Amino acid sequence: MDIKETGKKLKPFAPVLSVALVTACVAGSLSGYEAPVYAATQEETPIKEETKEKKEEKKTAAKGSFDLEDGVYKGTGTGYAGNITVSVQIKDKQIVSIDILSSSDDEAFFSRAKAVIDKIIEGQTLDVDTVSGATFSSRGIISAVKNALTGEKDNSTTGQAQSGQTAAAAGSSTSVAKVEDAAAYKDGTYYGSGTGFGGPLKVMVEISGGKIASIQIVENSDGSDYISKAASLIDSIIAKQSTNVDTVSGATYSSVGIIQAVRDALSQAAVNGTSDGTQDNNSNNSNNNSSSDDNNSTVTGTVPYKEGIYYGTAEGYSGDVSVAVVIQEKTIKAILITENSDDEAFFNRAMDVVKKVIKTQKTDDVDTVSGATYSSKGLLNAIKNALKQAEKVTNGESVDEKPDLNDLKELIERAEKLEEDKYTETSWAVLQTRLADAQEALEETKQTIVDKAVEKLKTAIAQLESKDGKDEENTKYVSGTYEVTVPCTPDEDEDFEEYELTMSVEIRNDKIVSITDITGDGASSNDSYIKRAANGTSSIKGVVSQIIDKGMPEDIDTVSRATCSSNAILEGCKKVLEAAERPTDTEAE
Repeated sequence: MDIKETGKKLKPFAPVLSVALVTACVAGSLSGYEAPVYAATQEETPIKEETKEKKEEKKTAAKGSFDLEDGVYKGTGTGYAGNITVSVQIKDKQIVSIDILSSSDDEAFFSRAKAVIDKIIEGQTLDVDTVSGATFSSRGIISAVKNALTGEKDNSTTGQAQSGQTAAAAGSSTSVAKVEDAAAYKDGTYYGSGTGFGGPLKVMVEISGGKIASIQIVENSDGSDYISKAASLIDSIIAKQSTNVDTVSGATYSSVGIIQAVRDALSQAAVNGTSDGTQDNNSNNSNNNSSSDDNNSTVTGTVPYKEGIYYGTAEGYSGDVSVAVVIQEKTIKAILITENSDDEAFFNRAMDVVKKVIKTQKTDDVDTVSGATYSSKGLLNAIKNALKQAEKVTNGESVDEKPDLNDLKELIERAEKLEEDKYTETSWAVLQTRLADAQEALEETKQTIVDKAVEKLKTAIAQLESKDGKDEENTKYVSGTYEVTVPCTPDEDEDFEEYELTMSVEIRNDKIVSITDITGDGASSNDSYIKRAANGTSSIKGVVSQIIDKGMPEDIDTVSRATCSSNAILEGCKKVLEAAERPTDTEAE
C-alpha cells in the first residue's frame, strides 16, 4: 500500500466533448462525419430467421453428456502464434464455462476466435465450426477444450508456420493488376469488399463532387498492426484519385484487400455504370462479391415517423452505447455510433445488428450476436430508444433535445457568490473544479453531462456551506487529498492479471468528497472495466458517485461486469481513511 497526502489542488476533470452530428437530412451520403455509418441498402435475398420452434429444439438437444466429475479441468491447444490454455468447468455432466488462461495470438484475431466458446457451450459439443478469419486461434481453443476433457494432445504446428498456405487458402493475394479508373463518380456512400490476410475486408468510400473524399475500413479480419500499416495507402488512393497504388511492405495481403474493396465500392459509383475498371485479372483477386447490404440502392421503408435525426443511449458491455438514427422518406437511412466504450473487436462483431435493422427497417426479431451479446444488445436498445424519441416527435410530444439548464445556472450563481477566504485551499480547489465542469456543461446538449455537473456542483456547495471549512479540530479525519495504490485482484474466473490501481481521494469534514485520477498499471484492456466501475452506465450508478453521495465507502453496490475494479476502488478509499484518521490524545503522547 502506498498513500501520501499531496496538498495540491485537484486537477479539473477533462471536459466531455459533445459529438457534432449531421443536422441536415441525408440524401445519399453523410459526408464529413467520422463515426461508423451504415447506409440503408436493398437486400437481394431475404435472410430467413430461425423459428422459435427450431431454437427450442436446439436448446433441448444441448444436454450435457460429458462423463466427468464436477470440477475445473485445464487443457492446452495450438493456436496461431503458440499455445492456448483454457479452463473448463463441468457441472452435472455439462460444460458451464470456458475461460482463457493464456494465449500468444494477436488480440484482434483471438477476440474474434472466442466466438467458438459460445458455440461449444450452447451445443454442448466440441464438433463446432472454426471462426472465419480466425481459423487457427479458434481451432486452438477447440483443441484446448478437447485436451482438458479427454486428455487428447494437440500436436499440430502453429498457424504462423503455415501462414503462407493460410493466406493462399483464404483467397488473398500479394499483387493486384493495374486498372483503368473511371472518369468520374456519383456522389454518395458506397461499400466494397475484398480479401485481406485473415479473410473478408470491407470499406466505406465517400464520393463528393465526383471525387473520392474519404475511405474508411469498417470491417476486417486482419491483425491490428497489419491493418494499421496497410491503411497508409488510403492517403495515396485519395491523393492520386486512383487505386493503382503500391502495396505496403510488410502488410501486402492487407494492402491488396483494401485495394480490392475500394475498387469494388468504386464500381458501384462509376458514372459510366460499368465495372470494367474494377475487375482484376488475377483469379485470386476475384472476391468482388459484396453482400447485398453493400450495394447502393435504397430500401423502401415504412417507418411511420417524422424526418429527422434522433438519439438513443443504452448500456453496452463496458459502458453506454449511443447512436444517432437518421430517418428520411419513412426510411432509416443511416445509424451512426456516437459513443461507445466496449472492446473494439467485440463491438465490430456486434455491428451486425445495425446492418439487420437497416435491412429489415425494424428492430423486432433482430437477434443479438453470439460472442458479443452485451454489445449487440446495447446497440439494439440504443436504436430502439432513438426510435421512441422519433415517435414522440411525430406525436407532437416534447423530447429533451436540449437539457433544462435552470438548475445548473442557479448552482453556478450560488458558487460564484461564495468567498474564498472562508475555506481551506483544498476545499476551495474542489469547488473551482466543479464550477469549471458546470460551465463546460452549459455548452453541452446532452442531459447526462448536465445531470452529472449538477450533482457534483451541488455536493461541493453543500459541503462548503455546511461548515465554514476551517474549524476541523473535532473531526475524525485530517482533511486533504491523498494518493493511494491498491492491488486489483482477479476473482475465481482469473480473466485478467493482477495489477496496481492508483487514485486520488479527497477527505473534507469527515467525508470523502472527491475520487479522481483513477488509473491502472496493467493491460490497456483493464481501462474499460475501471471506467465502468468508477462511472457506471446510464442504468447503473458507479461506485464513485455512490461513495461521494454517502461520504463513506459503506453499503456500496459494486458495478456488474466490473466487480474487481469496484472492489479495488472501495479498498483504496478504506486505506485512505485509515491513513487520514486523526490520532487520539493518547496516541499523540
